[in-house]
Amino acid sequence: MSKRGVSLLCFIAIAISLELPLILSYIWMTGDFSVHRFNVWPITEWLINYQAGFIRRGLPGEILLRFFGHGSLLRALYFGMFLSFALYIALFLWVYWKSGIRNGRVLLVAILIQGGIFHMGLSADFYTRKENVFLIFFAIQCLLYMQIQSTTQAREKYWIALYALLLIVVSPVLVLIHEAYLFLSFPISALLLWVLMLERPRFRYLRFVFIALCVEVPLTFLVCSHFHGDVLMSQVIWDSLPFAERLLISPAAPYSAFGAIGSLGWDLGQHLTTLYGVMSSGGIFVWVFFGAGNLFVLAYIFSSLQSRGVGGEQTQYFRWILIALLLLLPMFLIASDWGRWIASISNQIILLMFAFWKSGLSRKPEVNSLCLLFGRRATLSASSIAFGLCILYEISFKMPECCAYYTDIYMPIAVYWDLALKFLMQFPLFSL
Repeated sequence: MSKRGVSLLCFIAIAISLELPLILSYIWMTGDFSVHRFNVWPITEWLINYQAGFIRRGLPGEILLRFFGHGSLLRALYFGMFLSFALYIALFLWVYWKSGIRNGRVLLVAILIQGGIFHMGLSADFYTRKENVFLIFFAIQCLLYMQIQSTTQAREKYWIALYALLLIVVSPVLVLIHEAYLFLSFPISALLLWVLMLERPRFRYLRFVFIALCVEVPLTFLVCSHFHGDVLMSQVIWDSLPFAERLLISPAAPYSAFGAIGSLGWDLGQHLTTLYGVMSSGGIFVWVFFGAGNLFVLAYIFSSLQSRGVGGEQTQYFRWILIALLLLLPMFLIASDWGRWIASISNQIILLMFAFWKSGLSRKPEVNSLCLLFGRRATLSASSIAFGLCILYEISFKMPECCAYYTDIYMPIAVYWDLALKFLMQFPLFSL
C-alpha cells in the first residue's frame, strides 16, 4: 500500500476511534434514566455531600444537591459525566495538536491505549470517576505550559501568572473533590511546575508558588483525612438524597447507606485490606499483564517522539518522563482499584510526553549515566511490527476498571456488534 493510502487508513481509524466512544457515551448517558448509567459505586461517590457536616469528598455532591436537589440528581450527574468525557477528548486532541506532533500512529495508539479515550467510551468506565476531573485539569496545565513555551517574551509573564494562579486556586479544590488527588495527579502537576521553574529562573516567584503548592495540597489532604466520616454521617448523607434517587441506586434497601457513601465509615485498615485481596485473589497477574501492556504502548510512543540533540546524542526527554512515572507509582498503595490507577498514569504520561516534546529543558543533552542506560533500554524500534503489537493488544483486551476477573479482560465484540445491528435496524434501508 502507498504511503498516502496508509495515511488515509490511519486517519479513518483515528476518526472511528474518536467518534464511536463519543456516540456511545452520549447515547448511554442521556438514555433511559430509570436504570443505572454506570457503576453504582462511583455514582454514590459523586453524591457524598456536606449535609452531615464537612467531610472528605463532599464538595461535588453538595453542589449537585444545592443546584439539582429539587429535580433529578442522577440526570444531572449522567449529563455531567458525558460533558466531562467530551471535554477531556477535546483537551487531549488540543494538547496533541499544540505540541506540533504530526504522527498518526502515535495518536492512534494513544487513543486506543487501555484506560484511554476509546476504552473509556466503550465501557462507560474511568471517565465516570473523579480522576477524569484531574485529567482535565492536567491537560489544561499542559496547554498553558506549551503556550508559555511558544508565546512572545512580552506576554510570557501573563501566561505564567495565569498558570500559577490556577495551580494555587484549583489544586486544593481537587483535594476536596477526592483526597486521593495527592497521589493521583498532584505529583505530576508539581513536576511540570518544577520544570517550568528551572526553564524560567528569572521568575523567582515560581519558587514560592511551588512551596505554597507543596504545603496547601498536603495540608488540605490532612484536613480531609481528619474529617474522615463515620457510620452515622453516612446515614445522614444517604437520607439527604431524594428517595426516588435512593430507590434507583439501591432498590433492595433504599433506607440504608449504600456504596461509597456507606464506605465513609470504613477505617484505614479496611481500605488497606483491599490490597491483600489483589494478591490473594490472583488479580495481581491481571494487573501485571495490563501494566506491562500499557508500558509497552508508552514505550512505543516515547520511542516515536524521542528527540535527538546535536550529533544524535540522547536528550533529557526520557529523564523527565521517567521521573513523572516514578512519582505516580505510589498511587498503587492506596487501594485495590489498580485498573483506574493504570488508566490514570497512562493518560497523564501521554499528555506529559506531548507537552515536553518541544520543551527546551527536555531537549538538553543527557549527562546522567543511569538515564543514558535506561533511556537506551526503554527505546523501541518504532517499526510496523511494534505498532501492530500495540494495536493488537489495545483492541483485543479490555482492562477492568476495578476488580479483576479473568473472564472480563477480553473485548465484548459480540455485544458491540449486536448493538450496532440494532442501531442500524432503526433505519428503513437496513430493515428491508
